[in-house]
Amino acid sequence: MFSFAVFDSAGLPRTSFELRGEYLIGNDDMPTQAEIRFDAGVIRCTKSGPEAAGICLLVEVPAPPAVPPSPGVPSLPVPSPTLGELMLRTCFLPKRDEPYLLSLELARHRIMLTLNKLEEWGMFELAPDHPALAQLESARLKFGEALVADRSGAGANVTPGQPSPRGWADKLAWEALAIALDVSEKLSLMHAAREIPGRLSGAVFEDAKARYTKLIGDPPPAGQHVVVPGMGTAVVPSAPQIGVAINPGQYSEAMAKAAAAFDFVHMPVRWSDLEPAEGKLSFASTDRWIEWAVRTAKKPVNAGPILDLRSACLPEWIYIWENDYETLRDMMVEHITQVVTRYRRTVTRWTVCSGFHVNSNVKLSYEQIMDLTKVCILLTKKIHPQGKIIVEVQEPWGEYFAQDRKSLPPTFYAESVLNLGLGVDGLGLRLQLGAPISGHSTRDLMMISALIDRYAAMERPLHITAVGAPSAPITTSTGASKAPADDDDQVVIPAREHAAGRWRGPWTESSQAEWLADVVSILVSKPSVQSICWQDLADSAPGARPPEMAFGGLLNAAGAPKASGTRFAQLLQTLREGKAPAM
Repeated sequence: MFSFAVFDSAGLPRTSFELRGEYLIGNDDMPTQAEIRFDAGVIRCTKSGPEAAGICLLVEVPAPPAVPPSPGVPSLPVPSPTLGELMLRTCFLPKRDEPYLLSLELARHRIMLTLNKLEEWGMFELAPDHPALAQLESARLKFGEALVADRSGAGANVTPGQPSPRGWADKLAWEALAIALDVSEKLSLMHAAREIPGRLSGAVFEDAKARYTKLIGDPPPAGQHVVVPGMGTAVVPSAPQIGVAINPGQYSEAMAKAAAAFDFVHMPVRWSDLEPAEGKLSFASTDRWIEWAVRTAKKPVNAGPILDLRSACLPEWIYIWENDYETLRDMMVEHITQVVTRYRRTVTRWTVCSGFHVNSNVKLSYEQIMDLTKVCILLTKKIHPQGKIIVEVQEPWGEYFAQDRKSLPPTFYAESVLNLGLGVDGLGLRLQLGAPISGHSTRDLMMISALIDRYAAMERPLHITAVGAPSAPITTSTGASKAPADDDDQVVIPAREHAAGRWRGPWTESSQAEWLADVVSILVSKPSVQSICWQDLADSAPGARPPEMAFGGLLNAAGAPKASGTRFAQLLQTLREGKAPAM
């Protein structure tokens, strides 16, 4: 049993606490199955096994004390009155009868993560009196105060209706968390600003190539990424390409002009769009955009996922075969063959499959998941030998795994695919946050940076195949998952609303633009990131094909730029000049 005490602003045990998106974290930082409920001021977590675990959940983080602007420290949106509603986690904790203090454990993990990243990023050369380190030290001292207060208050008698002695510790811990979270985002941006010039100039790759040659004795293959022994990450040979995904159902001169500003265009090839009725193919909308990209804009075209098992991407008629794997596989082979054959002369990079590991729509066994992945890779390579092959990882934090034993953890799936030895050219990651669906809960900048570092450790190029956040709050909630096949294989999930969250205030056009600039800057700074693609060029018009994310475009439905579209254009210009964006 794990439990966490939570208090209100008056220092009294909370009488209510909304749990959304919560899960426990076990071995390898992967979600683990558990029952989590709130009861009389305490979040109670029940899991099998004696192993230590942490909790991840959506919490409102108060704004820290105002910090005067300082040279060399990025400015972030004024967090009034909060830093946002964010998915945060604790360290691994042993089981015990007495409740932990939730705010204290969240602060402990954030300070630990920040210190670890400072070391990993080589930023301890900053002077001790540097404003960012001074802010981090103030968080550490505030955490120490909270820790002492909690130890003195734990187990003390509580008079009903009166503030708990631990209530004061809770207040101090929230202050420590707010200060630590704020400075961790600033340090993430400082690290990005430091790395971007070398990344864009090619100096980072040349240094890695020289180190590789010195250690191995021979230079790396020309045009290939470099993995320096002991470095633990791939270094790609050029600055990342930045593109945008197109909704094939929408086209206008304004949209085409905006898309032409990017390095490439990404064309979704949803099966539900291309074959809405069995045997009746519809390529006209996709053809129009690809012809424009190749002949008019002279832009490279990436396409995919060819097979995406999300419900919005599969035609309704395919579910007739969902319990007949052999027939389903044959149908998928035919679809892959039709798409790749049609576009092999115009598409340079294919995202061949996506979502197999989540296993939330069409249910597959482990053997079927891996077999279908191999089919996608080998068939695409056979039809288009010169095309680059990407396998996409949805929900890269893996929340879904806490609810479904038949799914695969995202890192396990990614490593399994790479271990097949089929010549996959890279991994794709979807980083879409701020929507109330599984895997889209809002994270802070350091958590995003740390996630990229984690996948970079697989020593393959990374492609951010969909990055995005909304320009307005999204209130749509999801329903219950499908009923499990049997109690031994699957956990029953009750209907509930998924966590969405927000970053430094409500989602608006302005906050979307600020988030875009900061997140893309962090992604550009990572030496393993080869391409970055914004999730949607424009918001969808009423009645049009469903978008990747409501309010998730850079343009409105009429094709006029939103604040994020204007900011993205400025960011692209700055990066093409070889400069780090002003922060």
